[in-house]
Amino acid sequence: MNFDFYLFDLDGTLLHLGNIRAYAEKILVETLDRLKAKYPPMRNERFKLWTSEDGYLNVLEEWGVEKPQNFWKFFDEIDFNKRKILIKKKKAFLYQDVKYVLEKLYHHKDSKKLAIVTNTAYYICEYILNKFNISKFFHETFSLGYYLNDQKLAKPSPNGILTILDKFEYDPKESKAILIGDSKLDIIAAKKASIYACLIRRDIDTRNRHYKNWDIQPDFVIEGLEELLYL
Repeated sequence: MNFDFYLFDLDGTLLHLGNIRAYAEKILVETLDRLKAKYPPMRNERFKLWTSEDGYLNVLEEWGVEKPQNFWKFFDEIDFNKRKILIKKKKAFLYQDVKYVLEKLYHHKDSKKLAIVTNTAYYICEYILNKFNISKFFHETFSLGYYLNDQKLAKPSPNGILTILDKFEYDPKESKAILIGDSKLDIIAAKKASIYACLIRRDIDTRNRHYKNWDIQPDFVIEGLEELLYL
């Protein structure tokens, strides 16, 4: 375990939500329907939203959303309700290796620091961490919803990572940090923040199946979290 700071994505990395892309797009459809918008039919058009950062308002206006400033509020409300139902039905759960690996890192003799960096709303993140009793393992958490228009802080922006590293008083000359995530957005954010990027291929998700074709490559690729202990 050669890293001092371990930053984890949440959905698809620690929390199983099934096909995350399909899950997110169902919420997208419901949100746009609530906002009486015309749903964009093409996948590349939908993908623009997830990578737009603070330009999401322009994307939503292109789609005919009359009050785009309400989009993420509605999206998060729908997301939260769906997650609670999935957890109750045991269809959303922590991956089996999560608690073991977090325990190992948290109690390591070299005092590793752990954090969450997620694009999920803060109240959903808090609910998940407390529901599965893993909040105790994280020294810091970065999630969205605290500030107006904070989508500019969402991955692939490195701002969330940099905020956490600043709290940790991270000095790249003295220590090493790594972000573990399951998507291209995670890898881009880590690279922009100039830290190591680790792609976890949970169930070889369709989003990362062809990662070798990405223009930005992870430093490490793992199939499960336990491999993280040997990097």
